[in-house]
Formats: sequence, C-alpha cells, structure tokens
Amino acid sequence: MKFEEVLGDFSEKTGLGRLGTDADGSVGLMFDNQHEIFFTPDAVDESLLVYCEIADAGRLEKDELLRLMKASLLGAETGGASFGIHEGLKKIVLWKRFDNSFESVSDLEKKINTFLAQVIYWKEHIGERSADREIHAESENSDSGFNFSAMSV
Repeated sequence: MKFEEVLGDFSEKTGLGRLGTDADGSVGLMFDNQHEIFFTPDAVDESLLVYCEIADAGRLEKDELLRLMKASLLGAETGGASFGIHEGLKKIVLWKRFDNSFESVSDLEKKINTFLAQVIYWKEHIGERSADREIHAESENSDSGFNFSAMSV
C-alpha cells in the first residue's frame, strides 16, 4: 500500500481520526507535543520523504556540525537517516527516504517509530551540547550580557 492509502488507517489507530494529505500530498504529524514529522510522497521515484527539524543551524558550532556529518555518513549512527541544513529556515533537518510501499499499518508504524527514536536522540544530544555551551558562554561573557553565536553556511 502507498503512504496515502495507509495514512488514514494509521491515524485512526493512533486516535487522530482519519487523516489525509494536503493539496501537495504532504502531512505533518506531531508526536509527544514536541516532534513534528513531515511526510511527503514523491510520485516520480515512488518514495516517501520523512523529515523533522532538529535544531537551529545558527546555534551549532563547527565541531557539532562535523559530528552530525560524520554520524550521517551512510546512515551509520542515524538509523539510515541523514542530516541537512534547510537554508531558508536555518534549521538542521534529519531526513530519510523510504520506499513508498508499506505492507500494513504496522509496517508504517514501525518505520515511523524507528525514525522518531532517531529524532528524539539527536534533539536531546544537540540540546545538551548547546545548553552546556550556553552556560559556559554566559559565565565567560557575564560582563556584556550578550550570548551570540552565528554560523555561515
């Protein structure tokens, strides 16, 4: 079954009622009131693009960006997903492309849960590192009251 066909059954099973895609064929679902995952089927290559914003790109330092690049090499530490930077939003995005063919609602659910686990892990990992850096920066820059970091891409 295609994503569009299994989405309604999946959303009913999870208590959301019967959902469908928007005019572009996409849908965004919020998990745990903090992880919005978007699903966009691609009719040309018969795939389903799944993605989630992970962090503000401007808040990450070069060493963290390199860590993300290394982790996503061949999906080694990301469950097969990859990181990218959405230039317009200035966000780090975790994304994965699936074959747009699902055996059942359970098959879709398993794939979503696997991707969601990666989203949660990386949001926590990046968040902890950013918070540690902000605390350190605040103690170093207590005179100015400013805590500014920027990144050029």
